[in-house]
Amino acid sequence: MVGCPGGRGPSTKKMLFVLVCVALIVRIIAISMLSDLSVTAKIWEYGSQGLCAWRNSDDLCLSYPNSENYYPSAYMPPLLSYQWLALFHLFGDGTVARATWLCTSVAASLGCVILTYHLSLKLIPSWRISFIAALMVAIYPTFVFVSTTYHQTNWAVFFLLAIASVAVKLAEGSNPLGWGVVGGALCGMSILNRSEMIIIGPVVLAVGALWRHNPRRFLVVGAVGVFVMAAVLAPWWVRNYETFGRFIPVAQSQGYNLWKGYNPYTNGSGNMSEDPEGQGSRVSRKIIADTPRGPDYEGRVQNEFSREFRKDLKDSSIARLLNLVLSKAALLWIFDWTDRDVTSRVGYLFPWVAINLLAMIGCLFAWHFRRSIAAAPAVICCVTALLLTLAYTMTSVHARYRMHIEPFIFILAGFGVVGLWDQSTRRMRQKVGSARGRKLRPRGGQRRIKKSR
Repeated sequence: MVGCPGGRGPSTKKMLFVLVCVALIVRIIAISMLSDLSVTAKIWEYGSQGLCAWRNSDDLCLSYPNSENYYPSAYMPPLLSYQWLALFHLFGDGTVARATWLCTSVAASLGCVILTYHLSLKLIPSWRISFIAALMVAIYPTFVFVSTTYHQTNWAVFFLLAIASVAVKLAEGSNPLGWGVVGGALCGMSILNRSEMIIIGPVVLAVGALWRHNPRRFLVVGAVGVFVMAAVLAPWWVRNYETFGRFIPVAQSQGYNLWKGYNPYTNGSGNMSEDPEGQGSRVSRKIIADTPRGPDYEGRVQNEFSREFRKDLKDSSIARLLNLVLSKAALLWIFDWTDRDVTSRVGYLFPWVAINLLAMIGCLFAWHFRRSIAAAPAVICCVTALLLTLAYTMTSVHARYRMHIEPFIFILAGFGVVGLWDQSTRRMRQKVGSARGRKLRPRGGQRRIKKSR
């Protein structure tokens, strides 16, 4: 690694073309081998909400356990539910709708590859580090696997990277009005996909807007961004107020999410609370079953979980609360030992060990060559990762949440790969040079001795 670790290389267009082709080919192969396109495939809660709406009311709804009735729902952030509803309207409840959904998810994953490359290139002008970081997103097993299922992870990561990239543009002094509009729209859509983004998105954009210490720019970006974000969210707010008679900014599942992270039967892992064989799951099912069915059932269930959460919080000692926070941070950043069905598999463990070792080595190389790293992108990436950590340590952690911060870890791993490569090739050149020197010196010496004689 010499000065700026990378130097001139192939054009960005060529690099992105290769990366996108690799990512697309890998995902097509994985989908052909692993995906279930049948009507019995698990399409998660947002898919169920869209399907319920298509079959019954054209408004997001859920059919609740032990009940044939359905009620209006604001349980999940609605972006993907409305996407499913649109697909059901277009193609019906069948293979085509599911295949189209997977195509949109793959498109979001390709966007993650492209944004990781660009964000890494803004962080440090090294095409090698950027290429390796984006290549990891393209081929990393869990990122490939989620593209074969109906989960929302690709969209969550895409919006995070997009908002961070816009924040970097704002920090560079780019058009505050234009990027404020783009940032506000991205924040609105990301909030409709993940509840924690209602804080994370605006804060990350604010860091970029404040970077140049220009109050006027910050006010322009803030005013435009808030207006556009509110315009994106407004239809959902109006629908919730008309349906439930109260303001629901994103979703009304906070009670359950908090209970998952603090009940007496968990260490902060959502997997422990949802384990069908665990005590937490039995308590959860009892709370759900004991809540009478009827209008606003969902809100009343969440109130019951909130009541249990407050009771558990009151009964917990400071030591237990501290232990919960530390456990959640460890589950997120180190290893989720509670979700063994996923994390104990070789396909998960081997890449996880390799990438984390490379990332730790990358930290050392990044510090050594810190003068080549752009300050604004580094701060924006660190703030994003910190806010994600705070959000999950305050509620509960699932193994899949780690994927939201992994593109930033991949950038560090890229530092590690390039640094180790440069170190090894430099040592090899030194060994070759010294070997040549040893071969030449005796011959030269013998000639000089002969001549002197």
